[in-house]
Parts: sequence; structure tokens; C-alpha cells
Amino acid sequence: MTISTCKTCLTQGEHPTFRVREMMFGSGEYFHYMQCTHCQTIQLLKEPEDVEYYYPDDYYAYSPLILSNFQVNMIKRLRLKVFLRSDLEFLKPIYGEWMKLLDAKKTDRIADIGCGNGQLLYELYASGYRHLDGYDPFIPEPVQVNKKVRLQRKGLEEVSGEYDVIMLHHTFEHLRNPRKAMEKIAQLLSPGGRCLLRMPVADAEVWEIYRENWVQLDAPRHFVIPSTKGIRILAAAFELDLYNVVFDSTEFQFWGSECYKDGISFVHEFTSDRFSRSDMKKYKEKAKELNALGKGDQACFYLSKPTSSKLK
Repeated sequence: MTISTCKTCLTQGEHPTFRVREMMFGSGEYFHYMQCTHCQTIQLLKEPEDVEYYYPDDYYAYSPLILSNFQVNMIKRLRLKVFLRSDLEFLKPIYGEWMKLLDAKKTDRIADIGCGNGQLLYELYASGYRHLDGYDPFIPEPVQVNKKVRLQRKGLEEVSGEYDVIMLHHTFEHLRNPRKAMEKIAQLLSPGGRCLLRMPVADAEVWEIYRENWVQLDAPRHFVIPSTKGIRILAAAFELDLYNVVFDSTEFQFWGSECYKDGISFVHEFTSDRFSRSDMKKYKEKAKELNALGKGDQACFYLSKPTSSKLK
């Protein structure tokens, strides 16, 4: 136990602590985390001095951008258009449901915070979206992907302007201060603007099973892993409406955690091929079941800013 203040709900007092190994690159370093007794948010107690050291050039989010030709882009655009109008699942692009629930229009100003190599923004460009900005503090330098897609070496706190849609795909958990981050998001959103936060969640049943070996703890890159309750607290604190929550965990939560339990790091023999077909089938079915129960290990949180918000 440690006496501390929760970064999400600000609850002060004694909170249980635990040690987590760095396992993505297999350094084996230990980092101390705590879990809030009130909102269940999991949080790093002391961040490393050189955070950038843990995001090397071969970090998975910075793999080369995959571009497509004019004909393929036309197909992508048509595919999204048909899906949005018909809900045909076999036509759904990976980003289709996100854009639908965000009610994202082709004319919307869209920002992807923690954009990595910009692949998602490029896919949105291919599907017809035209006002696209990406921000990531760990990319080597700014990149102008094309006339409509630009990536800037900036963290959330450095972003300015106004956006109709803001997305953070597995980024929020990498931010030091969740309250300041949510406040900044609310400031950047236009009146009526929408935000998607997609991240691991502390509600996860797999956390109770694997504890320190849960693959999505990802020490020390994940500073804060909120619970659904934690996100509701943050949204209310900054006048945002949490209008939808969709759990989208996969079988990765199980086989990845099994690898970490066996001491196999992300860059060393870390593969689902180690598991039988029956195991993988079982993991997939369990993931689907947990998502339906709201107990999967990651979720999409959809927030909107009231048109009359006073927050600037």
C-alpha cells in the first residue's frame, strides 16, 4: 500500500501497489504502479527520467507508412460510403464503426493525437476526408504525407486550434496527467465536437487473472489506465458527454499475457503461433463474451462537447 492521490479522481489515501516488468523490449526493469481504491484507475507511481528512451525507432507504431494508388483509394472511398449507408458488416473498414459513431463528415476538421506513422489518417484521406492533422511527440520530424495529411512532432499539450473530431487511439494511457489531458481535449473541440478515446481499461477481467503479467500494462509507457468509472469522472469534470462505450478487446489479451507470464518479451518469440487452434478459438470466444459484459480489456469511449459549453 502507498499513500498517494489518484491522478483521475483525486482520491487521497492508501492504495494497493504492485511491480511490473518492462516486457515489450525485454529489459526486465521493474516499475511501481498503484490502483485507486475509488475509481480503480491503474497508474505509474514514478515515471522514468528519459521517457523517449522507451519509444525507440523500431517501436511498432512507427513502421513505414503503406500508401495505395488511385484505384485502391477509390475502392476504399466507395467501401466506406456503402457501409455507412447500409451497415453491411463484410464491407466495414477497420475505421468504419469509429467514424460512424463519431458522425464524422468529410468536411470535419479531424485530429489524430498519438498518430504514429499516420496510417489511420492516410486511410481516412483515401476514403474522402480532407482536413486531417496528426500529432505525435516521438516521431523523428514533421511529415507532410500529402497535401491533405500532415504529421507534427507535438504532444497533446502543444496542439492548438479547433477540431470537430479528435481521436486518441491507444494514446490516452501514455499521457502523464489524465485530468489535464481531458481538459485540453475539451478546449480543442469545437462546440458539438466529438472525441474518441480508445484504450485499455482497468475494468478488465484479464487484469484480475494475470495481474502484473497483463500484456496491456506495458510498463513504463502506460502512465495511467483508467476504468470506465474513471473516464466518466473525467468527462463530467470537463463538461463532456460520454454518449457511448464499446468494448473491442481481442484474443490478444490472453495469448499476449500468457507470453509475458512465461517471460517472453514482445520482441522475442512473441507470437500467437505458440498456441493451438483450440486455444485461440477459446480466447476469441472469451474475448467476445467479455466485451458483451463490459469486462474486456480495451474499450472505445465516445464523448461530445455541448454546443453551449463555456470551456475555452
